[in-house]
Amino acid sequence: MALLINILTGLAYLALAGFLIHRIQHPQKDVPEWSKWLPFVPAALHVYSLYLAIETGNGQNLSLLNTLSLTGFIIVVLIAVYRFRHPTPHLMLYTAIFAGIVVLLSLTPEKPQVLPLKGNTIGILHIWLSVISFSLLLAAALQSVLVLVLNKKLKSRPAAIHPLLPPLLQMEQFLLDLVLAGVITLGAALVLGFMLPSEVLAEQSLHKIILSALAWFSFCTFLIGYKTSKLSGIRFARLTIIAFIILTIGFVGSKLVLEYILQRG
Repeated sequence: MALLINILTGLAYLALAGFLIHRIQHPQKDVPEWSKWLPFVPAALHVYSLYLAIETGNGQNLSLLNTLSLTGFIIVVLIAVYRFRHPTPHLMLYTAIFAGIVVLLSLTPEKPQVLPLKGNTIGILHIWLSVISFSLLLAAALQSVLVLVLNKKLKSRPAAIHPLLPPLLQMEQFLLDLVLAGVITLGAALVLGFMLPSEVLAEQSLHKIILSALAWFSFCTFLIGYKTSKLSGIRFARLTIIAFIILTIGFVGSKLVLEYILQRG
Protein backbone atom coordinates (compact mmCIF):
# COMPACT_ATOMS: atom_id res chain seq x y z
CA MET A 1 0.00 0.00 0.00
CA ALA A 2 2.74 2.49 0.96
CA LEU A 3 4.61 1.77 -2.27
CA LEU A 4 1.51 2.37 -4.39
CA ILE A 5 0.61 5.61 -2.58
CA ASN A 6 4.17 6.93 -3.01
CA ILE A 7 4.11 6.18 -6.73
CA LEU A 8 0.70 7.82 -7.17
CA THR A 9 1.85 10.86 -5.17
CA GLY A 10 5.03 11.27 -7.20
CA LEU A 11 3.15 10.92 -10.49
CA ALA A 12 0.51 13.40 -9.31
CA TYR A 13 3.21 15.98 -8.55
CA LEU A 14 4.81 15.42 -11.95
CA ALA A 15 1.39 15.80 -13.60
CA LEU A 16 0.96 19.09 -11.71
CA ALA A 17 4.39 20.16 -12.95
CA GLY A 18 3.32 19.30 -16.51
CA PHE A 19 0.20 21.44 -16.14
CA LEU A 20 2.27 24.36 -14.83
CA ILE A 21 4.79 24.04 -17.66
CA HIS A 22 1.93 24.20 -20.15
CA ARG A 23 0.54 27.22 -18.30
CA ILE A 24 3.90 28.99 -18.45
CA GLN A 25 4.35 28.18 -22.14
CA HIS A 26 0.87 29.52 -22.97
CA PRO A 27 0.38 32.51 -20.65
CA GLN A 28 -2.27 34.06 -22.88
CA LYS A 29 -4.70 31.19 -22.35
CA ASP A 30 -7.30 31.52 -19.64
CA VAL A 31 -7.38 28.81 -17.00
CA PRO A 32 -10.40 27.85 -14.88
CA GLU A 33 -10.57 29.19 -11.35
CA TRP A 34 -10.59 25.67 -9.93
CA SER A 35 -7.06 25.11 -11.25
CA LYS A 36 -5.77 26.92 -8.14
CA TRP A 37 -6.89 23.88 -6.16
CA LEU A 38 -4.88 21.41 -8.25
CA PRO A 39 -1.79 21.39 -5.94
CA PHE A 40 -3.95 20.08 -3.12
CA VAL A 41 -4.64 16.84 -5.01
CA PRO A 42 -1.05 15.50 -4.79
CA ALA A 43 -0.73 17.18 -1.38
CA ALA A 44 -3.66 15.10 -0.08
CA LEU A 45 -2.00 11.91 -1.33
CA HIS A 46 1.25 13.16 0.17
CA VAL A 47 -0.28 13.44 3.64
CA TYR A 48 -1.29 9.80 3.56
CA SER A 49 2.10 8.68 2.23
CA LEU A 50 3.84 10.64 5.00
CA TYR A 51 1.63 9.00 7.62
CA LEU A 52 2.46 5.53 6.31
CA ALA A 53 6.18 6.34 6.15
CA ILE A 54 6.65 8.22 9.43
CA GLU A 55 4.25 6.53 11.87
CA THR A 56 5.65 3.11 12.77
CA GLY A 57 3.70 2.27 15.93
CA ASN A 58 6.93 2.27 17.96
CA GLY A 59 7.74 5.88 17.18
CA GLN A 60 8.20 8.27 14.28
CA ASN A 61 10.59 7.42 11.45
CA LEU A 62 12.34 10.73 10.76
CA SER A 63 14.91 9.47 8.30
CA LEU A 64 16.51 11.83 5.78
CA LEU A 65 14.11 11.09 2.92
CA ASN A 66 11.06 11.22 5.18
CA THR A 67 12.17 14.59 6.52
CA LEU A 68 12.75 15.93 3.01
CA SER A 69 9.38 14.54 1.94
CA LEU A 70 7.72 16.39 4.82
CA THR A 71 9.59 19.53 3.75
CA GLY A 72 8.28 19.14 0.21
CA PHE A 73 4.72 18.80 1.46
CA ILE A 74 4.98 21.94 3.60
CA ILE A 75 6.31 24.18 0.83
CA VAL A 76 3.75 22.86 -1.67
CA VAL A 77 0.90 23.77 0.69
CA LEU A 78 2.56 27.11 1.52
CA ILE A 79 2.92 28.17 -2.12
CA ALA A 80 -0.49 26.76 -3.06
CA VAL A 81 -2.15 28.92 -0.40
CA TYR A 82 -0.11 31.97 -1.45
CA ARG A 83 -1.25 31.50 -5.07
CA PHE A 84 -4.83 32.29 -4.10
CA ARG A 85 -3.74 35.93 -3.72
CA HIS A 86 -0.81 36.15 -6.14
CA PRO A 87 -0.19 34.08 -9.30
CA THR A 88 3.16 32.33 -8.94
CA PRO A 89 3.23 29.45 -11.47
CA HIS A 90 7.04 29.44 -11.66
CA LEU A 91 7.52 29.01 -7.91
CA MET A 92 4.72 26.44 -7.78
CA LEU A 93 6.45 24.54 -10.59
CA TYR A 94 9.76 24.41 -8.71
CA THR A 95 8.10 23.20 -5.52
CA ALA A 96 6.03 20.56 -7.35
CA ILE A 97 9.14 19.18 -9.04
CA PHE A 98 11.04 19.13 -5.75
CA ALA A 99 8.20 17.38 -3.92
CA GLY A 100 7.70 14.86 -6.72
CA ILE A 101 11.39 13.95 -6.89
CA VAL A 102 11.67 13.55 -3.11
CA VAL A 103 8.56 11.35 -2.95
CA LEU A 104 9.88 9.10 -5.74
CA LEU A 105 13.31 8.96 -4.08
CA SER A 106 11.64 7.72 -0.92
CA LEU A 107 10.91 4.49 -2.82
CA THR A 108 14.58 3.56 -2.38
CA PRO A 109 15.52 1.46 0.68
CA GLU A 110 16.54 3.54 3.67
CA LYS A 111 17.57 2.74 7.23
CA PRO A 112 14.77 3.87 9.58
CA GLN A 113 15.52 6.50 12.21
CA VAL A 114 12.73 5.91 14.69
CA LEU A 115 12.32 8.40 17.52
CA PRO A 116 9.83 7.67 20.35
CA LEU A 117 8.39 11.17 20.67
CA LYS A 118 5.19 10.37 22.58
CA GLY A 119 5.03 12.58 25.66
CA ASN A 120 8.15 14.55 24.67
CA THR A 121 6.51 17.92 24.02
CA ILE A 122 9.77 19.87 23.72
CA GLY A 123 11.23 17.30 21.35
CA ILE A 124 8.11 17.34 19.15
CA LEU A 125 8.05 21.15 19.00
CA HIS A 126 11.79 21.26 18.26
CA ILE A 127 11.46 18.84 15.35
CA TRP A 128 8.37 20.48 13.90
CA LEU A 129 9.83 23.99 14.13
CA SER A 130 13.10 22.75 12.58
CA VAL A 131 11.30 21.20 9.60
CA ILE A 132 8.98 24.19 9.16
CA SER A 133 11.88 26.66 9.30
CA PHE A 134 13.87 24.63 6.77
CA SER A 135 10.79 24.51 4.50
CA LEU A 136 10.25 28.27 4.73
CA LEU A 137 13.90 29.02 4.01
CA LEU A 138 13.97 26.53 1.12
CA ALA A 139 10.99 28.39 -0.36
CA ALA A 140 12.94 31.64 0.25
CA ALA A 141 15.95 30.25 -1.62
CA LEU A 142 13.75 29.28 -4.58
CA GLN A 143 12.13 32.70 -4.51
CA SER A 144 15.60 34.28 -4.43
CA VAL A 145 16.47 32.50 -7.66
CA LEU A 146 13.35 33.95 -9.30
CA VAL A 147 14.20 37.43 -7.99
CA LEU A 148 17.69 37.21 -9.46
CA VAL A 149 16.39 35.92 -12.80
CA LEU A 150 13.80 38.69 -13.05
CA ASN A 151 16.35 41.36 -12.12
CA LYS A 152 18.76 40.10 -14.79
CA LYS A 153 16.05 40.22 -17.45
CA LEU A 154 15.01 43.71 -16.38
CA LYS A 155 18.57 44.88 -17.04
CA SER A 156 19.33 42.93 -20.19
CA ARG A 157 16.10 41.95 -21.96
CA PRO A 158 12.98 43.59 -20.47
CA ALA A 159 10.88 42.43 -23.41
CA ALA A 160 11.71 38.80 -22.56
CA ILE A 161 10.18 38.96 -19.07
CA HIS A 162 7.51 36.31 -18.71
CA PRO A 163 4.06 37.91 -18.33
CA LEU A 164 3.15 35.60 -15.43
CA LEU A 165 6.11 36.68 -13.30
CA PRO A 166 4.96 39.02 -10.51
CA PRO A 167 6.48 42.50 -10.19
CA LEU A 168 9.97 42.59 -8.69
CA LEU A 169 8.91 44.52 -5.57
CA GLN A 170 6.14 42.00 -4.88
CA MET A 171 8.60 39.13 -5.23
CA GLU A 172 11.07 40.83 -2.90
CA GLN A 173 8.31 41.37 -0.32
CA PHE A 174 7.35 37.69 -0.42
CA LEU A 175 11.02 36.78 -0.07
CA LEU A 176 11.27 39.04 2.97
CA ASP A 177 8.17 37.44 4.53
CA LEU A 178 9.56 33.93 3.97
CA VAL A 179 12.94 34.76 5.49
CA LEU A 180 11.37 36.53 8.47
CA ALA A 181 9.07 33.59 9.21
CA GLY A 182 11.97 31.18 8.72
CA VAL A 183 14.23 33.12 11.07
CA ILE A 184 11.58 33.19 13.81
CA THR A 185 10.83 29.47 13.61
CA LEU A 186 14.50 28.50 13.29
CA GLY A 187 15.40 30.64 16.30
CA ALA A 188 12.63 29.01 18.34
CA ALA A 189 13.82 25.54 17.22
CA LEU A 190 17.38 26.32 18.33
CA VAL A 191 16.21 27.54 21.74
CA LEU A 192 14.09 24.43 22.26
CA GLY A 193 16.99 22.27 21.09
CA PHE A 194 19.11 23.46 24.00
CA MET A 195 16.24 22.61 26.36
CA LEU A 196 16.31 18.94 25.38
CA PRO A 197 17.65 16.40 27.90
CA SER A 198 21.45 16.37 28.08
CA GLU A 199 21.70 12.79 26.77
CA VAL A 200 19.61 13.72 23.71
CA LEU A 201 21.59 16.90 23.14
CA ALA A 202 24.86 14.94 23.36
CA GLU A 203 23.74 12.76 20.45
CA GLN A 204 23.41 15.78 18.15
CA SER A 205 26.26 16.46 15.75
CA LEU A 206 28.33 19.44 16.87
CA HIS A 207 28.74 20.72 13.32
CA LYS A 208 24.95 20.56 12.84
CA ILE A 209 24.41 22.81 15.85
CA ILE A 210 27.18 25.21 14.82
CA LEU A 211 26.10 25.46 11.16
CA SER A 212 22.43 25.88 12.07
CA ALA A 213 23.31 28.67 14.52
CA LEU A 214 25.61 30.25 11.93
CA ALA A 215 22.86 30.12 9.31
CA TRP A 216 20.37 31.69 11.72
CA PHE A 217 22.83 34.48 12.58
CA SER A 218 23.50 35.03 8.86
CA PHE A 219 19.80 35.26 8.01
CA CYS A 220 19.27 37.72 10.90
CA THR A 221 22.21 39.87 9.77
CA PHE A 222 21.03 39.96 6.15
CA LEU A 223 17.46 40.66 7.24
CA ILE A 224 18.51 43.61 9.38
CA GLY A 225 20.74 44.87 6.57
CA TYR A 226 17.83 44.77 4.13
CA LYS A 227 15.37 46.42 6.52
CA THR A 228 17.83 49.22 7.27
CA SER A 229 18.41 49.77 3.52
CA LYS A 230 22.05 48.71 3.76
CA LEU A 231 21.36 45.81 1.41
CA SER A 232 19.49 45.98 -1.88
CA GLY A 233 16.81 43.41 -2.62
CA ILE A 234 19.07 41.74 -5.18
CA ARG A 235 21.99 41.41 -2.80
CA PHE A 236 19.62 40.20 -0.10
CA ALA A 237 18.45 37.46 -2.49
CA ARG A 238 22.04 36.37 -3.20
CA LEU A 239 22.93 36.28 0.49
CA THR A 240 19.74 34.36 1.28
CA ILE A 241 20.90 31.57 -1.04
CA ILE A 242 24.33 31.51 0.65
CA ALA A 243 22.80 31.34 4.14
CA PHE A 244 20.46 28.58 3.01
CA ILE A 245 23.39 26.54 1.69
CA ILE A 246 24.99 26.80 5.16
CA LEU A 247 21.73 25.66 6.75
CA THR A 248 21.40 22.78 4.29
CA ILE A 249 24.90 21.53 5.07
CA GLY A 250 24.01 21.47 8.76
CA PHE A 251 20.41 20.26 8.46
CA VAL A 252 20.72 17.74 5.62
CA GLY A 253 24.46 17.10 5.55
CA SER A 254 24.61 15.71 9.07
CA LYS A 255 21.72 13.31 8.47
CA LEU A 256 23.28 12.27 5.16
CA VAL A 257 26.60 11.47 6.81
CA LEU A 258 25.08 9.67 9.80
CA GLU A 259 22.51 7.61 7.87
CA TYR A 260 24.32 6.79 4.63
CA ILE A 261 28.06 7.07 5.33
CA LEU A 262 28.45 6.19 9.01
CA GLN A 263 25.28 4.03 8.95
CA ARG A 264 24.08 5.32 12.31
CA GLY A 265 20.43 5.55 13.27
